[in-house]
Amino acid sequence: MSLQALRRGWGPRFSAWRHVVGKRLPARASLLGSLVPASGWAPDFLTPGPDHASPTTGAFDAIRATPRRHLEAELRRLADRHRLPAWTQLLADGDREALDAVTDTLAAYYDVAVTPFVDRIRAVLDADRAWRVHTMAHLGVGSVLAGLHPQVRWEEPVLVLPGPPGECQVDFHLEGRGLLLSAHIFCGSRPRALLNEVGTPVLVYAPLWNLQSDSLVTALPDTRPRASKALATLLGRTRAAVLEALASSAGHSTKHLAQSLAISPASASEHVTALRDAGLVTSLRQANTVRHTTTALGDNLISSTNSTGGIQLP
Repeated sequence: MSLQALRRGWGPRFSAWRHVVGKRLPARASLLGSLVPASGWAPDFLTPGPDHASPTTGAFDAIRATPRRHLEAELRRLADRHRLPAWTQLLADGDREALDAVTDTLAAYYDVAVTPFVDRIRAVLDADRAWRVHTMAHLGVGSVLAGLHPQVRWEEPVLVLPGPPGECQVDFHLEGRGLLLSAHIFCGSRPRALLNEVGTPVLVYAPLWNLQSDSLVTALPDTRPRASKALATLLGRTRAAVLEALASSAGHSTKHLAQSLAISPASASEHVTALRDAGLVTSLRQANTVRHTTTALGDNLISSTNSTGGIQLP
């Protein structure tokens, strides 16, 4: 999916990432371009299942061990949709040298396109998971699924998914197997279903993006040099009240925050912006609503002031 994001762009938040990665692509990167179309389905052997989903859990070893019958079947399916170069026949025949070359190139690509950005990616995914867990606990699985995409619906016992562009929606019968939801930073707006015939189906979706994380390349704001200024501002009664109000796991929209504190929406927005700039608050968008909640730094500040009666800096 990151290869597809590299080729298609998918919005301004990936522009800096594409610029950096594009200059560092590994040798023979065209091997991967032959196997991964700019959009749509890519061979499943390139995406091992949940047990081998990352290099630390043996993803590349799993790819190297792909049986010939799987290589042949998946490359035949790919050839039905896209014209393939001649060398892919070696891969379809189970040639170990060809498979090693693809795997080595994929590993080198991963080191360029993913490894340098894992902390930023993890921050986005962690925030998304926290929001989905909260939604599940308070509104149920239907709301979780509906929040993934406007065309995703749970009509028990059928999961309705958006079809490819220009095609009808897809009805999938889970048949009691459950469903693994997997946020993926490079998914794009349309969820992708990995609906294997055995085991647990996987629905890959785009996570909610922290409004501070528009780029994977720009470093996260360093809150330490700005903390003293932010903390001085927090001595004001209203801004301190805003921070405390946002400490709930559910957070607040700007409108609800203004109502709960009896201040104007403009004032609430101004205080949230200052707190977010200081790294004390984070903002997540879901559909047409933006919810604000405290970061770990904000929680620590509240805990410190409540327990000691004063502000303690690390």
